Amino acid sequence: MNYFSDKNKRAAIIGTLLFHIAIVLVLVFTGLTPPIPPRPEIGVEVNLGNSDDGMGEKQTNKPSEHVSTPPPTPQKVTEPENVVTQDQVKTVKVNDQVKTETKTQPKTEPVKEPVIDESKLFDKNRFKKKGSSEGKTGKPGDQGRPDGSPDAKSYVGSHGTGVSYSLKGRVGKSLPKPPKEYSEAGTVVVKIWVNKSGKVINAEVKEKGTDTPNTQLRKLAIKAAKASLFDAKPDAPEVQVGTIEYVFEIN
Repeated sequence: MNYFSDKNKRAAIIGTLLFHIAIVLVLVFTGLTPPIPPRPEIGVEVNLGNSDDGMGEKQTNKPSEHVSTPPPTPQKVTEPENVVTQDQVKTVKVNDQVKTETKTQPKTEPVKEPVIDESKLFDKNRFKKKGSSEGKTGKPGDQGRPDGSPDAKSYVGSHGTGVSYSLKGRVGKSLPKPPKEYSEAGTVVVKIWVNKSGKVINAEVKEKGTDTPNTQLRKLAIKAAKASLFDAKPDAPEVQVGTIEYVFEIN
């Protein structure tokens, strides 16, 4: 209670309360009473009519009455007329006998089975080869190729390998061909790494351009690529990358 013991503080509190009470009384007697006369209501005028759509500029004081279409008149359902039928058929007697009509059916002749001439039948055995085994491997079977000649002396065919390379600014000095120790044709592209002196320091098969999965052809190509030699070039990069393509052929 020391706060109220001070004279100045007590006077400040009383003055503040009186000031707020005075403001409340002013608002009650001046700002909270309705105006006399009351303010007119404010709204938006809407054009006279009876539809959401329309056209033209002139408007009559009375909207036109909505013309309603009369409901369709129900059509009469006509019941089907009773049709008189006759189940009994009258027969006419001719000379005390009933005349009847009979339909004659055409006679069918028996179908003759075709006669097979056995002398003209296809002989399945006329294309069979007389020999059943031939070769030099010492194992049973007919060694050779299906598209070969029976009079040929070679059982594998002649081999040939084409070699081409791509190494920018370098010339191939020695590009040995793989040995003819393969029995399947195909193309193998080998990626090579060449140093300044022209020696191939690494080689591996490049899948792009290679069309055979034969491991024998791939090994022969890598071995031949590592033995290749290019010209020396002092201003070349430390390691230059290129390719060598080997085309294995069997004629």
